[in-house]
Amino acid sequence: MTFPMPSNSLCARLWVGTISMLMLSQWLHAIPIRVLAWDNEIAARKLAIADAKGAVPIEAMHPSKRTQPYQVTVGEKPITIQALDKTDKNGKPAASEVIIPEGTKEPLLLLLPDVKSATGLRLLVLEDDASHFPWGGIRFINACGKPLVFAYENKVLTLPASWTPVVVNPGGHNRNMETRIFSSDLPKHPIYSSVWEQNQNVRTLIIIVPGEDPRLGPVAMKMIAENRRVKEMEAAASHSRTGQGR
Repeated sequence: MTFPMPSNSLCARLWVGTISMLMLSQWLHAIPIRVLAWDNEIAARKLAIADAKGAVPIEAMHPSKRTQPYQVTVGEKPITIQALDKTDKNGKPAASEVIIPEGTKEPLLLLLPDVKSATGLRLLVLEDDASHFPWGGIRFINACGKPLVFAYENKVLTLPASWTPVVVNPGGHNRNMETRIFSSDLPKHPIYSSVWEQNQNVRTLIIIVPGEDPRLGPVAMKMIAENRRVKEMEAAASHSRTGQGR
């Protein structure tokens, strides 16, 4: 028995279809995203994260701890944060689009207050993968509106007057580390000084904001520390619960 050979045009269509499916699979991919609320007011709000598969309520938000990871599909349709406590003109939950830069592996979504936004939120996405923000590292975000200088031990670096993250990786062994912060126009007069504990199993996100109490200095810092061992334990526990639920 013989079978007719497919025509050249059919082969071409099959080849194009295969290539298209491969390209689509690369374009559409799921990544884990975690959420960090700026303050207790935002943490108490009813929010959801939505992609092409639907919306999932964001649970256990806290201003000093990231949420559990939520798997979202990138590329199919915009990822949004839905405010379940606010509605748009059509009576649906108000939404803000989450812009995830191409190539981001583990986005951290920082929720900031913004009265002009329909959701009341400003969204800031940071790469939270350990290759960009290593354990033992410090990530600064300068929200003061003017350049600052951070000095530790015998090293100095500039923190630009923007929300651009700057990562410092002191490395070495666990130790106490002398730190200082200067205004760029007064490099000999620190506006902050302290001794920090440097731990290679802990990484710390630090957002520097203008100080509200003159007695405490011109700047204040919001510090969010994350412990590698705790994160690994929580991931293992989550994996165990998921396996039991199947």
